[in-house]
Amino acid sequence: MNETGIKILNIKAGSLYGYNLGVRDRYDYTTGVLNHSLFRKFLQGHGMKVSKGNRTRDIICLDFDFGSRSYEEERKHLTDLLNKAADESARENIRRIMEKAEQNKYKYVKKSKEEIRELFYRDGVTVTYPAKDKQGTVIKEETIRYRMFYRNSAKAKLGQVMFLNEKLYDAAYDWLTMGLGGKMPVENAKIVELSAYAPLTTSTILDTFSLPVEDILILKDQDSFFTTIANVVKAEDYEGTRRCLDEAGTAKARQRALEAGELDLQGNPVYRNVYKKVPVRKKKCVVTCEETAVKNTMWDGMGLIEASCLPEWVNGMALLRNHFFKACAFKCSIRTFMQDWCRDNGLDYNTWRVQDMFGQWHYVKDIRLITTHNAVKWIKFMDLMGDTPADAYRFWCDRVNADGSCFGIVKTDHESKLGEVQQMSYQMLNTLPCTKEDVKDIAQFSIDYVERLKSDDREFEKFLRKNANEVNHYEMMADLSQRNPAFADSKWYRYEKRQIIRSYVNKIRSGKVMVNGDNLTICSNPYALLLYSVGADWKKDPTLVHEDGTIQCYTSRFTDGEYLCAFRSPHNSPNNICYLHNHYSPEMEAYFPFSSNIIVVNCIGTDIQDRGNGLDHDSDFFFVTNHPTFIKYAGQCYESFPTIVNRLKESGITYQKTPLAYARMDNKFALSRRGIGESSNLAQLALTYYWTAPNRELYDNFVILSVLAQVIIDGCKREYEVDALSEIERIKKLDCMNPTLHEEKKDFPSFLKYVKTISVSSRGKDIPYEEIKGKKAKINDRINPNLICPMNWLQDWLDKIQSSSQENTVPTRQFLIHMEGKANDRQISKIQKLVSDYDSFIKINHDRFDEEDFVTEFDEVTNEFITSIRKIKIGNPKTINRLIEIALDVSEENNNPHCKKKYSTKYGRRMLNTLYRQNKEAFLSNFIPSVSDM
Repeated sequence: MNETGIKILNIKAGSLYGYNLGVRDRYDYTTGVLNHSLFRKFLQGHGMKVSKGNRTRDIICLDFDFGSRSYEEERKHLTDLLNKAADESARENIRRIMEKAEQNKYKYVKKSKEEIRELFYRDGVTVTYPAKDKQGTVIKEETIRYRMFYRNSAKAKLGQVMFLNEKLYDAAYDWLTMGLGGKMPVENAKIVELSAYAPLTTSTILDTFSLPVEDILILKDQDSFFTTIANVVKAEDYEGTRRCLDEAGTAKARQRALEAGELDLQGNPVYRNVYKKVPVRKKKCVVTCEETAVKNTMWDGMGLIEASCLPEWVNGMALLRNHFFKACAFKCSIRTFMQDWCRDNGLDYNTWRVQDMFGQWHYVKDIRLITTHNAVKWIKFMDLMGDTPADAYRFWCDRVNADGSCFGIVKTDHESKLGEVQQMSYQMLNTLPCTKEDVKDIAQFSIDYVERLKSDDREFEKFLRKNANEVNHYEMMADLSQRNPAFADSKWYRYEKRQIIRSYVNKIRSGKVMVNGDNLTICSNPYALLLYSVGADWKKDPTLVHEDGTIQCYTSRFTDGEYLCAFRSPHNSPNNICYLHNHYSPEMEAYFPFSSNIIVVNCIGTDIQDRGNGLDHDSDFFFVTNHPTFIKYAGQCYESFPTIVNRLKESGITYQKTPLAYARMDNKFALSRRGIGESSNLAQLALTYYWTAPNRELYDNFVILSVLAQVIIDGCKREYEVDALSEIERIKKLDCMNPTLHEEKKDFPSFLKYVKTISVSSRGKDIPYEEIKGKKAKINDRINPNLICPMNWLQDWLDKIQSSSQENTVPTRQFLIHMEGKANDRQISKIQKLVSDYDSFIKINHDRFDEEDFVTEFDEVTNEFITSIRKIKIGNPKTINRLIEIALDVSEENNNPHCKKKYSTKYGRRMLNTLYRQNKEAFLSNFIPSVSDM
């Protein structure tokens, strides 16, 4: 299905608040996207207006990432800008803004981002859309009032939420919540669960298909227990401190702190200069190594679907969405199994029925999907759906049928784009209890590949084409070398090749080492689920059985009998490494047309779910490899690093069903944005210190941090008795986490400079190079050369790679056809300005390309850039020729020391790629072809 996204506004809430106060001339926004989803289909059929430009104003995304300033703060900010202004024109503009701020000084109201969220959630918000003529004069305005509508877990952690035009709100809220939102009581309301599961229908989908909801067999999930030695993480009281207003503090100081949003990790006010620390009882995590019963929830989040029901493009599984429904449905020959079962047990396939968990009977011949109650999230709200379980089931069926029983497909499995190999993450390598020689063995494939890229022009061309995209210039380089292989020896090409290979080596340095393997979607005992569906003993699943010292699995990606090593993300410790044994069976081959990118794991009598750091089966995946070194240490880890078990209790915190309660809940979730990355990075620091000098406290730290990663990820669905961010801060301050060298703070391993990201932009503006350089220098100053870990050994082996040779290069000018005549200087200036601005946009946003919402913004800016370039009708071939000469730094002006007019070449790659993509044939015609083509 080729459904384009509908463009919406992503608005900075703090700027909108200031705009509505009258202290800002505009609110800040970017272009976002409302992707294809079941919810979007509903909106389009129930009043949402979409313009000819595929835009809508009926739904917006608000980003609560900063608050608003007081007048005094605004004055200081503008004064700082005035002092840093580059020229008189800029200073004059700032003075005009300062003058206007002075006129509006009594309109300023300082609020934290948390307070703005509370205000907008409670009262809604208006957005005014001005329409301007060609002179920039506002000729009319449209004002729309919005109400807070929904956020998914990803948006909650980013501090974002969707607001809907209040005219569409009531019908849309009833549809999104299946009417449960209106039925929920005010006290002890399940707003955490409602906020997590109602938006399932807003997930981006690739396609839809119809499946009669009554043909779904829903069973109560089962548990399997396994007794083993484990590292159990529990909560324990301890005497901590909190910031508190001392006797010198005043009510005014307290109010200032609240308005500034100065809150600690628990949401308590911080009073600068007027606070003291007072003792308070807190909870922290502790680790005990003990024999305990470990539980697997058998089919948590998965299902089996009749293969013929799915579109042909689906591989081995489809992640499905519907009202309060989320299931990873694996392809299965349900009909064939049921026919075989009836034949072998003397039953009539056409009349035999089985019962679901709600007491409903289903003819086995009609069953198309088998799943469990963990996939149907409305189970948590059954008390609002009818007097009996059967009433609740009928309530859900009616809602699904009202939309044509149409299910959305969010994703399917696919093989690695790299072929037989896949890139690891640095956590996988760093958790391996290996030797330096082992690291060389693991990295050898990547090292050999780099050497081939350096020496083999054909291999480098393949690399360029495989990694080409709209942003980089790789395809252009590949076409140039294909047009004339000798061009690969030009000075420009050799320099670019060296930079590209250096960048690729730095990627390997960050842990992106290639090994034979792939990311495989995890499925749990599917044959056992078939047995369970017909009332047989599912524990007697013959396809996978308990095996001491390993866990049996099945995947056609590897051969029968192979031992495998598997990692699930987030992966933080050796205790999370899984040691698997591949086992083929006739039942798996007969009933499950799985692709090679699915792996079945045995959950009966194993500790696989805790071993996989809390994995479930709603499309979680394993990175799986058969690399001998990984297999060797996976076996050792399974024996020597006991599985981690999370025994933290849920907090039992309840909320009212009020806008203010929603706002405070989301403010709390937004704090977790930094927690996932911090817990992972801190775990790797603890592990590095442990590899350098093992002790129990460091061991416990990375064990605890593995659990905290789970807690933070689950944070938008449930709350725990331990505050994860507070625990991270507590662990950071422990003496064992602060190694020193000659009394200096030297706490970083050398590999950290390759994995620690440094922002190059802030609020859409370039951070000065000197500032970025200073941040990098601070990281380097904290490098401790005495730290030992696999990732540091990787750096040592990669240091031995020599840079690509720059010797015997041929002057680039020799490959360029120099055209005589006069270029159009005016067109050159226009094109240079457009390319320069676009180049800045790409560089500022280089770290946002993985964001779903950035895709539309990128497309819009790119299309606008292309349109602007095409409007410049270049009729003179010399103009293109001159632009190419400038970009390659071979123009007469730049190479003549007596010429005062010089052209900038800092965006030369972007210029060349722009000209290439505008007209490939015209661009390539400026270069001398190979002799054989002449």
